[in-house]
Amino acid sequence: MALDCSIVIPNYNGEYLLQKYLPSVLEESLRYKAECEVIVVDDASSDASTAILEEKFPTVRIVRHEVNQGFAEAIYSGVSAARHELVFLLNSDVELHPGCLNLLESRFERDNTFAVNPLILNQDGVVNQSSWTRSTLVRGHLKLLPWDIRQLPAMKQSGDDFPTLYCSGGSVMMRKSMFETLGGFSPLYKPFYYEDFDLGLRAWYRGWYSYFEPAAEVSHADKGTIEDNFKSELIKSTQRRNRYKLEWTHFSPGTLCFKTLPFSLLQLLGEIILFDRKNVRAFFAALADLKAIRAQRKSLKQAEMTLAEVLQLNTQEPQNTRK
Repeated sequence: MALDCSIVIPNYNGEYLLQKYLPSVLEESLRYKAECEVIVVDDASSDASTAILEEKFPTVRIVRHEVNQGFAEAIYSGVSAARHELVFLLNSDVELHPGCLNLLESRFERDNTFAVNPLILNQDGVVNQSSWTRSTLVRGHLKLLPWDIRQLPAMKQSGDDFPTLYCSGGSVMMRKSMFETLGGFSPLYKPFYYEDFDLGLRAWYRGWYSYFEPAAEVSHADKGTIEDNFKSELIKSTQRRNRYKLEWTHFSPGTLCFKTLPFSLLQLLGEIILFDRKNVRAFFAALADLKAIRAQRKSLKQAEMTLAEVLQLNTQEPQNTRK
């Protein structure tokens, strides 16, 4: 029997995006083989978002924030309000292709499945490599392993399991109970970037798996609410800062001391010489949160799996466990 699903969409000043992309979400919710509700969390928008929702999309449930709280809090408000065990977290700039929801739900037949990611297409129809995230450690940093997009037709037909290191927070179906047990997205990564990566790792440590479903498709706009509302320098600096935080939280002491930090410091020296202020600022901003990073590391000590074991599982050849 299919699990009921709640679609949760965070929104901040996205009246244009809602009008453009929400119709595909509502159409797909009607195709879903079980109960499906759509929730939009309005994070104190100053535009006409809520008025448009009330007028044009009356079946959508609206959760309102009186004060802007950010992505992670908007998601948590939506998940808390969700009536069903499966939640599909979706950015407001994403279009769903027919059959997407049902294909994602079919991957939850095992109790230890935490999250499933669809195939993400860019606005021009090109496959986004981050749809399927597998990484390995190179010079003390996680490097995303490329995969052969030409194999997609065979992958879609195979029925294989494609474990993924983490699922993109912009289009991921997951279990509400597991998300809440993990405490949702960590505030360490506010306001954006790497919070989904961290969440995926924390789930793996508990033995909760994430998968990529290549037959389920979504299209993502080339630009979204982050690019519309934040300066590019802040975006780049935040990405670098949060990469440091992720590494310092999850890497073993040996990897950090003998690989990650030496390479990072050498890179930082070059950036100081080149007057690359945004990346230098990112390093010291991460350093300022060292106390919170240590607390997060301490909370992970009871994990059932290590990062090395998770990386090994994610780089194994896909297998068909449904036959």
